Amino acid sequence: MMITLKAFLELIRYPLFAIPIAATMPGALIASEGRITGRVGVTLLIALLGYFAGMMKNDYFHHGQDAVVNPHRPLPSHRLTPRQVLIAASSTYILCVILGFLLHFKAGLLVIALVMISHCYNAIFKERGIWGSISLPVGIGLLNVFGALAVSGEVPRLVWYAFAATTLYDCGTHITTTFKDIERDKRVGITTTPVQVGVKPALAISAVATVCAFVVAALPHWLEGVGWNYIVWIFCALIATSVTRLPLYLEANEKNGYRALKGSMIGAVTFFPCLIGAKISVWQSALIILPLLFITLVLLQVTKREV
Repeated sequence: MMITLKAFLELIRYPLFAIPIAATMPGALIASEGRITGRVGVTLLIALLGYFAGMMKNDYFHHGQDAVVNPHRPLPSHRLTPRQVLIAASSTYILCVILGFLLHFKAGLLVIALVMISHCYNAIFKERGIWGSISLPVGIGLLNVFGALAVSGEVPRLVWYAFAATTLYDCGTHITTTFKDIERDKRVGITTTPVQVGVKPALAISAVATVCAFVVAALPHWLEGVGWNYIVWIFCALIATSVTRLPLYLEANEKNGYRALKGSMIGAVTFFPCLIGAKISVWQSALIILPLLFITLVLLQVTKREV
């Protein structure tokens, strides 16, 4: 029992738990006018469970390749069977859909769309280069929209800024972090964006997407009259992203790709939810963002496991 539980925890890559929460929170809190209600809590739970289900499906679809390059993972090491993983992931998706419809009809429909995006990414687009670097970030960005629909049934205009900024940032992140497995992906025939378009063009696309993400996130300050306090989180993400990605641009290898991944995670936890600052103070934002960031860093350090 404990072996199975540990295997599932490894499968869902739990150190990444803050990513779906951070991506959903702006839509939920903007729609709720900054109030943290029970509905907001259920919304975040749905996003988290759906993200974990996507991680399970990822390993389910790629356990054959993992047997070659990552034999220690739960499926290739036979700690879990494909049937166990498929049942767990599918059941979790069904639960997310049910909870989504209980919150709001539109939210339930979007959960179905998000499940389809996740499934298509894992089954098809992950191995299709730039399509993978677009489809998954769109799904992450749509968590903002889901958060708003689940809480209020409407999508305030400010949420669309969060959607665009999150999608662009995650697109840049997805491209840079594929470098951490680039040699292993080549061995098993997985076509990632750097393999498809070349190293330098891929890094250039990543840089443009990331810069555009920061620009879009800053626009509400000038176009929507949002206070300046949320800019501090953009600045923190900018520093974390720049410092950890620079080595990759100087020397594109797997080690620097993994460093870029960790930096992007720090950046995402501070950047994705930055627009909650439109509805709550910077100190209230800090009480949400900093614990998520701290727990993420602790889990990464304690687990010592690739994510």
